[in-house]
Amino acid sequence: MRSLVGLVLAGFLLAACGASSPTAQPAATTAPSQTTQTAAATQAAVATPEGTIVRCPNPDGGSLNFCLGPLPAGTYTTIGFRPKLTYSVPEGWTNMEDLPGNFLLLPPGSTLGGVNPGTSDYLGVYTSVVAPGHCTGHPSDTVPATFDGLVGYLTSKPSLAVTNKHDVSIGGLTGVALDLAIKGATGDGCSDGAYADIYVGSPPSDLVHGVIATEPIRVYLLRNGDKTLAIEMADARPGGSDLTDWWTAASALAAMFEFVVQ
Repeated sequence: MRSLVGLVLAGFLLAACGASSPTAQPAATTAPSQTTQTAAATQAAVATPEGTIVRCPNPDGGSLNFCLGPLPAGTYTTIGFRPKLTYSVPEGWTNMEDLPGNFLLLPPGSTLGGVNPGTSDYLGVYTSVVAPGHCTGHPSDTVPATFDGLVGYLTSKPSLAVTNKHDVSIGGLTGVALDLAIKGATGDGCSDGAYADIYVGSPPSDLVHGVIATEPIRVYLLRNGDKTLAIEMADARPGGSDLTDWWTAASALAAMFEFVVQ
């Protein structure tokens, strides 16, 4: 999938197995301590309730990335992402982005380095997405930057196969679920690859996402005030993670999301 994840990651982002529900534990919600300011824009550090200092291991997320890295099983609340998101994970998951508009979880067996090439499964949440222009990587100047505009764009796009469309309600927000796959060999017919763009980020989100042949996507588009929030589950095939039924596991995890719109 064509993509710019977070502040820096670029390239093709395409995005249990019987994993049981996360073990109930006291919330591992963290609070920011300080951002180390250097010329290299060192990652933000946060302090856990136990006093442990955690520094985001993603070197490309910028100084405002409050990601927690590898996560013990439990319940967590985002620091930078808005709307604030509370989520629960089983053992083995990793949080690699916690930015104002971008949030990223990787399941066991996935790696950050495999996200852009489309070889790792991932679950991303994006505060605000809109329809893209044709092969531009920028918002469309013809499709309204609204929930209905984006849903209409996706369901009528010739280069996309759209299935399993149904209404959803996640964490207090409502919208629709869509399974998206590329149709045809050339997708949008752009000169830089065979993909079908699905949306781009609008502030505070920063991304350009599409689907390729080896990585279909399940997306929940949710009404977030006057914005459209996306929960995206990319299924890298074959073997994008250690989970044997990725979409079932990811959908079960997303179903437990709770958003706090401020």
